[in-house]
Amino acid sequence: MTADDSRESVPTRDRVVAEAMRLFGERGYTATTVAAIEEAAGLSPGSGALYKHFRSKADILTEGIGRLIDEGASLRALLGGSSEEPQAAALDQLPLRARMAFVANAGLGRMEQERDFNRILVRDLKDFPNLLDRAGEDEIRGNHRGLTRWLAAQADDGHGDQDWEALAAVAMDATAHYWLLRDVFGGEHPTGVSPQRYVTALAGMVAALVAGHEPAGPGPGPGNDDRHA
Repeated sequence: MTADDSRESVPTRDRVVAEAMRLFGERGYTATTVAAIEEAAGLSPGSGALYKHFRSKADILTEGIGRLIDEGASLRALLGGSSEEPQAAALDQLPLRARMAFVANAGLGRMEQERDFNRILVRDLKDFPNLLDRAGEDEIRGNHRGLTRWLAAQADDGHGDQDWEALAAVAMDATAHYWLLRDVFGGEHPTGVSPQRYVTALAGMVAALVAGHEPAGPGPGPGNDDRHA
């Protein structure tokens, strides 16, 4: 089977969404024309064939964002320990730091899976407030809630006073920023730190906090130094 045959076996609507999201991610929403989407999806460019499947380019974006959010269900299931996610049971058997590394790798994998979504989120969704709100709630806050609960569940009973919401936000933001810089710089982080080294360092820091090796509250600093109390 040739590449063209393989593409033709995919329903036209799915091809249109996949190619449109790729182009939106690469070029930006405004710079991507309907004709370009048609050509990429194997339709006659400029023919209007796309409108047999979608009313507008904005409708394609809406469906594409929805599909990418739905694809994150496996990560949320993993963090929730769902029996429907086979890796969840195996994850529980790993040592603490290995569990943290596994989840960090899963987070980086999710960022790569949703590459087009990330680019569109940063560049274009400000012009689509309803989609921006959905991305914030269903993707970002949904993953944050799952990670918060998962981190808290990893702690021993004696170390349950950590700010799990803040720790989850730090871990998520650090991972997202690392991935975004790699994407901007063509796949290699400008510091030269590889994904493996990054994950090892992040997993070690988070594992230490989860295990209670660092104080849970704010340390000395502007406004936090008890000498000024």
